[in-house]
Amino acid sequence: MYTYFLIMNDFGIRPSAVWGLSNIKAPIPGENDTYDVNAVDSFYGNTMLADETRDKEQDILLLWDTAKHSKIDVRLFYAAERGPDAWTSCRWAPDGDAPNFYRESHVSEYNPICYSTEANKMAQSGYLVSIVCVQWADLMICKTRNLSLSQQGMINTMGNFGLVFETVLVAILLYVPFLNIALTTRQIPFPHFAVPSFSFYVAIFFYDEVRKIWLRSGMVREGNKLRLRGWIV
Repeated sequence: MYTYFLIMNDFGIRPSAVWGLSNIKAPIPGENDTYDVNAVDSFYGNTMLADETRDKEQDILLLWDTAKHSKIDVRLFYAAERGPDAWTSCRWAPDGDAPNFYRESHVSEYNPICYSTEANKMAQSGYLVSIVCVQWADLMICKTRNLSLSQQGMINTMGNFGLVFETVLVAILLYVPFLNIALTTRQIPFPHFAVPSFSFYVAIFFYDEVRKIWLRSGMVREGNKLRLRGWIV
């Protein structure tokens, strides 16, 4: 979940603000509405929320799992429930000089990713990569029961193929445009590709290396047989 919330935060949505968002109904902001942090009395610029004569029965839920509402500024949509503290500054501003796919979504007709439901798709895609990253560690620690990787080496051809294949596969799922539409994946920025979850990979790998050191320290030879003793076994 760390990766998910980090990516959401990078695209302007603070982790503490996401709870319960999918259950909040509100009117779609006016076509020309612009978010104004100082316009507190007028719901930060959402003219539809400010209109007391509107039919509240027509309020809708924002669809976070599709691209239908990806052009809506979530700061305006949730203005009645979330104030400025719910949002953060974008890591890659829409008018910045970062690569285009860091800032705009080609799936939603080049709508800025920041403060939109596209941020959720980016976070979900980054979470997918984080699973693959942790699987790297799982595969490597399962190679042997008690030998260190430095002793065993990367000699398993099929295991090495599996590491490369799953990495290439997830990259294809994310960066091939028509698959973004079919699978709702997104072309995440490279700093989000396995980087946030790499610390967990390191933690798993080094924990297992320490475990194997303890395990080898409990190995004794009895006669012609090598036995393992101790609770760590």
